Amino acid sequence: MKRKKGSKLWAVMTAITAALLVVCIIAIPVTSAFATAINVALNAKTQEIVPDPNATIYFWSDYESEEDLVAYEKELCEQIEEEGAALLVNRDNTLPLAEGTKFTPFSQSSFNLLYGGTGSGQVSANDAVSLKAALDRAFGEDSVNPDQWKFYATCGYQRVNADTTGGNQTQYRINEVPWSEYSDALQATWSNYGDVALVVLARSGGEGADLPSGLPELEPYMTDGDYLRLCKEEVEMFENLEALKEQGVFKKIVVLLNSSNSLQLDFVDDYGIDAVLWIGDVGMTGINGVADILAGNVNPSGRLVDTFLRDNHSSPAMQNFGAYAYTNAAEYDTATAQNNTDPGVAKCNQDYVVYQEGIYVGYRYYETRYEDYVLGQGNAGEYDYNADVAFPFGYGLSYTTFEYSNFTVEDQGDTFLVGVDVTNTGAVDGKHTVQIYFQSPYTQYDKDNGVEKASVELCGFDKKEIAAGATEHFEITVEKEDLTSYDANNARTYILEDGDYYFTVGSDAHNAVNNILMAKGADESRMSGSGDASLTYKWSNTSFDAETYSVSPVTGNPITNLFDNADLNKYEGAEDQQITYLTRNDWVGTFPQGPVSLRITEEMWKDGLSHNEADRAAIVEEYKALYYPDATMPAVGVSGDLTASMYAETEADDPSWDALISQIPYSEMTNLIYNGFHLTQPVPSIGLPGTNDENGPQGFTKSLMGGSSAMAYTSEDVMAATFNLELIESMGKCIGEDFLHATGEDGTVYAGIYGPGANIHRTPYCGRNFEYYSEDGWLSGKVAAVEVAAIQDRGVYVFTKHFALNDQEEGRYGISTWSNEQAIRELYLEGFEGSVTEGGGMGVMSSFNRIGVVWTGAHHGLMTGILRDEWGMKGAAITDCSVMANYMDYRMGVLAGQDLWDGYSMGMATLDGLENDPAIVTAVQNAVKHIAYSITHSHAMNIGNATVIPVTPWWQMALYGATGVMAVLTALCAFLLVRSIRKAKQQPDD
Repeated sequence: MKRKKGSKLWAVMTAITAALLVVCIIAIPVTSAFATAINVALNAKTQEIVPDPNATIYFWSDYESEEDLVAYEKELCEQIEEEGAALLVNRDNTLPLAEGTKFTPFSQSSFNLLYGGTGSGQVSANDAVSLKAALDRAFGEDSVNPDQWKFYATCGYQRVNADTTGGNQTQYRINEVPWSEYSDALQATWSNYGDVALVVLARSGGEGADLPSGLPELEPYMTDGDYLRLCKEEVEMFENLEALKEQGVFKKIVVLLNSSNSLQLDFVDDYGIDAVLWIGDVGMTGINGVADILAGNVNPSGRLVDTFLRDNHSSPAMQNFGAYAYTNAAEYDTATAQNNTDPGVAKCNQDYVVYQEGIYVGYRYYETRYEDYVLGQGNAGEYDYNADVAFPFGYGLSYTTFEYSNFTVEDQGDTFLVGVDVTNTGAVDGKHTVQIYFQSPYTQYDKDNGVEKASVELCGFDKKEIAAGATEHFEITVEKEDLTSYDANNARTYILEDGDYYFTVGSDAHNAVNNILMAKGADESRMSGSGDASLTYKWSNTSFDAETYSVSPVTGNPITNLFDNADLNKYEGAEDQQITYLTRNDWVGTFPQGPVSLRITEEMWKDGLSHNEADRAAIVEEYKALYYPDATMPAVGVSGDLTASMYAETEADDPSWDALISQIPYSEMTNLIYNGFHLTQPVPSIGLPGTNDENGPQGFTKSLMGGSSAMAYTSEDVMAATFNLELIESMGKCIGEDFLHATGEDGTVYAGIYGPGANIHRTPYCGRNFEYYSEDGWLSGKVAAVEVAAIQDRGVYVFTKHFALNDQEEGRYGISTWSNEQAIRELYLEGFEGSVTEGGGMGVMSSFNRIGVVWTGAHHGLMTGILRDEWGMKGAAITDCSVMANYMDYRMGVLAGQDLWDGYSMGMATLDGLENDPAIVTAVQNAVKHIAYSITHSHAMNIGNATVIPVTPWWQMALYGATGVMAVLTALCAFLLVRSIRKAKQQPDD
């Protein structure tokens, strides 16, 4: 009987060890497919670098210690907030507040400030400064009601954001504290801290879901299901605060707008509100800057980079903002694709969006329609500017006043030199931003050929400190090229028309329009506000020019239409589906009336929507014929002694790159292209080290991957609102320094940054507006250029994201984005153009969406025509996260100009088996060259001609070891089981 029990024991042990062995065996290929992500998450060592003792150090830190760097960064973040926060309302000079002011904070967000957004750009708030700490620092200890502070700490009410993965709009909650929750005992403390009721209104945004703009299911939680309107609890709070102010409990009501998504400001003239300060997302230490503004230690100088509205739904873009299913989507087996686990990622996204508003986004709409109303033209209707706009683009108050004089413009050929004197007419020193705007003529040619013109466009700015009573002279250069318009229908390039152009200096975009209206002799009774004709200059261009600006000033290549397939009125595959774009020639008649209804045609399916391999293979063959018609088989994996370190200072157009790249075997090249999830793979054949890459719209952050962060700066809109490019340069260099200081013990460096973001704020409701600078593409480009150049100055290659037309989160994985070429070029590409052509940016990150029906990374016009042929970009283009996104096909991507995939090849390795295809191999080598160029021109080359040895990461070694141990144990248990059974057969039972 004992022997039978022994047999059973070994049978059980054999079964257990065998099962564990099977698990280990299965785990090896499964984990190998996710190895890139696992290595990043575990910070696992994948290479051994034996440094070159004679290495040339190409990039040095400016700081003797990391402590010095951190101290400076904290001050810098404060200064960015100080100069970016915009004072919107200051009735009876409520601000600045006196020393010793006592505050009672209101709203749960006063305790839970918004420091940044969520998702890939999420920053750690563990070391962030609280509002209470900042106020105590600026006004003295015990400046904040301690009982109110403790109440918010324990009340249980807190904002809820949508999940980054698997999230949706319905998850958002404001969760403001109901007034009934404030006990009588708590209210009794308010009069002791009654100088100011300080209200913080915060709205969080993040990756993965746009903000709700009218969801019926959210009406119990927010007004009309709109996240950017005051909720009923906030309205109740303001009503009670107004009553308490009248009773003398509070002397002043001050509001902080803690959001990168502009709230609907239809309440700022109500509830006895005395002052309103927009602060955006404040980063780690920015709230100190806010407190210093309130205390008068700093004079506010920020200017709005978006039009702030009384009605957030009044813009033409809001009429079709969202994701809309093709009417026959079910016939083509499409599905939703909000997250990379949704069925529409493996199939095809069923959704689209149409940018029917054309160029009329933000102030380009509001100010242009306003001018046409004043002049009685363009069928503007009875347009009420003040009903829509609360504060115009470029607006911001100061604690002092400024006056302009001696406005001059000098034509210098390719540029204009604009001059103006600015006098500080107040009693305190202050910084002031001069904003230069231009207006181009809206002609009969434009009306006949569908060229649209905004009433004003920002074309120059500068910022200076001006002492009280002093005058400073500003000189700003305006590029004549910036006055051009893109004519997609006739000239099919940039044109500079004949006619009268106006220049003006304005305190904001609306003031700029009013100056021009006064110069035109407009009827003042129809105007909102006043203007000054003496602050304008009229330049008369005598000839129509369609030649000068039809070639790239960077590369000399011709510029012509590249996005006809994104315009439903030009793309033949759309068949009879034509749309009407908004035109200033007929505002009322062409204003969008809601989402455009579209269906999938057979051509649309075959041109890029199809998830069938046969259709994708056909596109690959078409691309090969179009873009590599004469491809011959290049040399691959040849023997040579060239190394990557030899190319640290080699220009991208040097022909010797071909010899270096030819040494790399095809398998190493595809491994590099396939597996770029937050890193680059080592390439042993040329000694190219692997690098780490990380997110960075607000600074170097690893929060998404579970790691720690470096300095977290303000949101990008606050950065842009400083209008101070010197500050942006300092910040960019510090971000680069953070990467420079992050080298691992194994020598692997953090060499690439996913950011900054250069999309625009098409509407206030985009979940990722905190990652983008402005509604204005030109301003975005100017700021991005300086930030990118500064980051790269520290040896970090930049992937400016998300390229392009990724201006919403809804339906983001492969949504079809339809627009026209003028809008694409003049609004949506300008931010990226500045980063590359002016900032020298080596890379971009392509976006999830399609342009028309073609994924951005496979759009040759975008990835090669724009990036390489027109802008001359030299480095690598990476995808957005490509994990399980089969529509981001490697073959189509490399043929179109995509280089590196932010993912891994599991189930997507479509370049495998094509090592004898001349076109594919040539495209693969081009991609590898671009990647190698970025890495060799980064601080990764500080190792010199080092030896790079690939290393199996510890977790794989552990898995292999566990598999071996399980195999041995299984064999041993099986042996003992067999022996036990034999013995049992040989002896009778007891």
